[in-house]
Amino acid sequence: MTNPRAGSGRWFGPLMVAAVCVQAATFAARPMVSYRAIEIGAGNLGIGLITAGFSLLPLFAAVSVGRWVDASGERGAALLGAALITGSALALAVARSLWALVLLNALFGLGHLLSVVAQQAVIANRVAAGGHDRAYARFTVFTSLGQLAGPAAAALVAGGTLASRGEAAGVGPALVVAAGFGLVAGLASLPSAGGGAVRERATGRRFPLRGTLGQEGMWQALLTSLATVSTIDLVLAYLPAWGESRGAGVVAVGALLALRAATTMASRLAMERLVLRYGRRAVLVTSTVVAAVTVAALPLCGPAAAVPVVALMGFALGLGQPLTLSWVAGRARAGERGTALALRLTGNRLGQVLVPALAGVVAGATGVLGVFSLSAAMLAATAGLAARAPMSTAE
Repeated sequence: MTNPRAGSGRWFGPLMVAAVCVQAATFAARPMVSYRAIEIGAGNLGIGLITAGFSLLPLFAAVSVGRWVDASGERGAALLGAALITGSALALAVARSLWALVLLNALFGLGHLLSVVAQQAVIANRVAAGGHDRAYARFTVFTSLGQLAGPAAAALVAGGTLASRGEAAGVGPALVVAAGFGLVAGLASLPSAGGGAVRERATGRRFPLRGTLGQEGMWQALLTSLATVSTIDLVLAYLPAWGESRGAGVVAVGALLALRAATTMASRLAMERLVLRYGRRAVLVTSTVVAAVTVAALPLCGPAAAVPVVALMGFALGLGQPLTLSWVAGRARAGERGTALALRLTGNRLGQVLVPALAGVVAGATGVLGVFSLSAAMLAATAGLAARAPMSTAE
């Protein structure tokens, strides 16, 4: 594998700061929005609608964002994304109705999309194809750090406020913390995106979407990514509901989410060695199967038993995103990488709209057991796809 290209020091550090802050903002805000939904009496169905709202605008906008990034560079998308994250988090801090939460969470989701497409495209365009596994592994280590910092900061702020002012008071301050992370992400995006780095573009050429999707192995990569991301989404959304049913409070749930993020970061630190030793295919299939088993087991656990299960789940789920990122980036041609990465996010968002909506219905009938069983079944199915799909680099 090759290292990032010469001059990467000018953009890689700021990019990592932006990546940490975008994920910290997201993972701080989303559980707090679920608690706000519980506070206003929205119930499991309401949580499902709010969770689906996060992905609604990105579902329709992702391909256009990818085209914009391919044509104009990453900086504009990164800055607009940070602005939307910051503004919507501040508005969520004071929102009190179900439909306001749905709308604002949708704007937050659009900001997240813009930021993530820009960040992923920076790497796809500035790192040689053979270095994508390494570069995306490092990138996702930093996103995992954000996913660790976000819930921890939100739980700390919310827990302190809960202790002094009551349960409902903790949500607003935690969402203000999320807005602060968004602001820092915007500042870090100024030097990290766009600029004078080497870019691989097909001048004036616009590839048809059918051609991009038709690249060998592309649709299997998209479905594998969809299952992994949808599962993480449902864990974020329904772990508070699991905690309520098991007597685990907001601080305990926040600690479990932070544990998941920490073991995800550990798996990404180990990913390069695992891929070199066992091959991309073996690592991806095995981790997806382990994720399916642990997700199915989680709703059967009490708070103590959930600790090792969540730790193993986080390690397994952590490998799916960087491996599918490098899978997609490696299949895409120069000049269509932003579009290909946006298609991956479109698939993710489609799953995040449909799966939580379905999960909300399932939860209404079966509780959180049905939600996690649904996720486990999706993961098992995509493990079968990944076992047979062609991959572009070392398998």
